[in-house]
Amino acid sequence: MIKITEKTNRRIRKRKAMLEQISGAAARLFKTRGFESVTMELIATEADVSKRTLYKHFPSKDAVLAYMLEAELDRDMATFELKLSKESTFRDSVSALLEQSAAWCEAHPDYLLPYIRHKFATFDPAAERLSRGDIVQTWIMLIAQGQRIGELNTRQPTEQLAIYFHYLYFGALMRWITNPDLKLKNEFDAVVTLFIEGAKA
Repeated sequence: MIKITEKTNRRIRKRKAMLEQISGAAARLFKTRGFESVTMELIATEADVSKRTLYKHFPSKDAVLAYMLEAELDRDMATFELKLSKESTFRDSVSALLEQSAAWCEAHPDYLLPYIRHKFATFDPAAERLSRGDIVQTWIMLIAQGQRIGELNTRQPTEQLAIYFHYLYFGALMRWITNPDLKLKNEFDAVVTLFIEGAKA
């Protein structure tokens, strides 16, 4: 049993290392050439892997981009969570996070549509229910804090409110993508106010 576990762990580490190698190569190409001009062939060459190996791990460059962005999001969320205080309100915490998100989105507008396209194309309701991945876990954490301190109501389950907030966030993002003259921070501020007014205790 121990040998099987060790073998499995080695396989997991090897796969993760390969994913990081490929996504790191893609990140360099996206930065220097622009997302649209990068091909899977270029990514394979930059990562020093065969096209067969590349396609074994990622079906498209959209998938590579999604992996890259979600890994970056995980790192950012870990740093953000360390800064949170037990007394932080939902409004203060989520506004600080969305300000960072707006700055990042405005600096990387070319990444957003391919990422969203990939997420819709690969959407799996069963997997979403099991993982609650991406940024939804952070919404859950912040809303739970707001409920604990009496800022938000407890009539609805935390996860339900998090999903509602997530789609308000997504709606603001899509509105900005289709109308880049808007200020994304202002759109996010409006979402926070709308949500709190509807979910306040």
